[in-house]
Amino acid sequence: MAKITLIKTDVAIDKMIASIASRGSKLQADTHRVLASIAVRWHDTNDVTVAVRQVNALIEGLPSGWRTNAVKAWVESFLTFVWDTDEKCFVYHKNRTKISKDDARAAMDTPYWEFKPETEYKPLNLDDMIYALIARAEKRREQGLKDGDVVPSDKIKGLKALVA
Repeated sequence: MAKITLIKTDVAIDKMIASIASRGSKLQADTHRVLASIAVRWHDTNDVTVAVRQVNALIEGLPSGWRTNAVKAWVESFLTFVWDTDEKCFVYHKNRTKISKDDARAAMDTPYWEFKPETEYKPLNLDDMIYALIARAEKRREQGLKDGDVVPSDKIKGLKALVA
């Protein structure tokens, strides 16, 4: 674990929280500004290779705790780039090498955090998870098991006994 210097007073902690909120809002706005600028520059230059390179650089540069999936969903929707799961980067579709002014405008008008809001936190409920697992297993058995499936009926009965 990285060595950190702890904050020792409530006043200093409150001040740091306010600073994080301010800097976080600024970083979020800057991220959208860059994304919107990429869309407009792509429209102006018709150079999709620069746009996709810049998007990938931005994704790579975002902090690990950042909502990169929201950014990626926004990119897929507004810029129509495709996420390459093997290379872990965006690529452009060969039939979509230009962006219209209207599409660039829509990108500008829709911040990624509004386009894909963060999902609500759900506390762990073990019984609910077991019920969902039972339902999934029973459905798979009803539809017919596929190669590699291991869904013994005695284990389903055991799971049902756990939540009875």
